[in-house]
Amino acid sequence: MARPLYTPRLFLLLGLGLAAAPVAAQTPRVRLTVALSPDSTSRGARLPWIQVHDLLADRTWSEALDQAFPIRLEFRLEIWRSRVGWVDNFERATEWSVVIQREPLQDVYRVTRIVRSGPEDFRFATRDDLDRWVRQVIEPEVEPSRSGTFYYSVQLRISALSDEEMEELERFLSGADPDSPRRPPSSLGRSIRRFLLRVAGMPLQDLEARSEPFTVR
Repeated sequence: MARPLYTPRLFLLLGLGLAAAPVAAQTPRVRLTVALSPDSTSRGARLPWIQVHDLLADRTWSEALDQAFPIRLEFRLEIWRSRVGWVDNFERATEWSVVIQREPLQDVYRVTRIVRSGPEDFRFATRDDLDRWVRQVIEPEVEPSRSGTFYYSVQLRISALSDEEMEELERFLSGADPDSPRRPPSSLGRSIRRFLLRVAGMPLQDLEARSEPFTVR
């Protein structure tokens, strides 16, 4: 007997997409802010204080997490030197990523933060604990290296993991050997996965925030 094309999980995802649209305006939307730390040096250098607000209150991303779709947050922090009458000068940038996923079998939330020094893993037993971690202030140890007037610009891209990455994740959760050869998913499977990512209300979302200017002596 032929297997059905749509599994119960697929129907749940389709239902998620249909239900999310009418209420999106009634729930908080994720926001990004960047403030400045107090002036703690004689030079006037300030560190960026970055915060992500209402990620788990945003219905789109909250329900994506409930349906075991991992969420990726990709950060890019840029330092800019302001020049009156001229185009602002880009100084340097730093990047890091965070992957948030729900592990239904263990009933925990797993967070992997990927920085230059390597990945860092965190686990949270409740959604409230996860929410507090997500909302905490991020303070990268970066600042301008010379004098002038500067500001920070932060870009954040939020997305569900791609179909290839989801395939790897499903293999890991199922206990498959990650080093064994992987059969490529069928084109039909890829098409269904991309379609579900569209209709489930999980579009790519880009956010940007800019700090107030500050002067380094």
